[in-house]
Amino acid sequence: MIGWIIVIFILFLLFMIPVGIGASVLSTYYNRQDKLLRDEAEAHRKILEGTYDHIWTNIKQRAGLREEHRRSFNNIYPDLLDKSIDNEGFINWILECNIDFDPQEYVPLLDMVTVSRERFIDHQLRMESLMHEHRLLLSSWPARWFIRDRSAIHYVPMDLDYSRWGRSL
Repeated sequence: MIGWIIVIFILFLLFMIPVGIGASVLSTYYNRQDKLLRDEAEAHRKILEGTYDHIWTNIKQRAGLREEHRRSFNNIYPDLLDKSIDNEGFINWILECNIDFDPQEYVPLLDMVTVSRERFIDHQLRMESLMHEHRLLLSSWPARWFIRDRSAIHYVPMDLDYSRWGRSL
């Protein structure tokens, strides 16, 4: 009788050791995937938040604006990224802030805003894609059993809700 108990115990151990190793490997793999997605999302969040500072700094330098014009820039910034402000509205805002603005600087300034807008949109789309990938990872089988941090990646896309976007402008 004791011989059978020892045989059953050994067979149980021989079965559980590979299961334990497999669970450990899967846990490491899925947690690494989770960390990679979170790290990339954080990098895109910083880029998205840095877009504001980048555009403001370039406009301020090229258009000869002062720091006190930042508040009015905050008002046009969402429209600038959303392309809701037309060229005339943008030049009028610059001229309101600096009547001595050199019109020769307008085209390079507009080109810079266009490039920054396109980069912003690309990064925002990638952020939404990362959030979707992360949701799929958290809900997929067997990943949901192994991932330690099951909290979602939070980001409010700017084009959906300007008032709650990433940081206050």
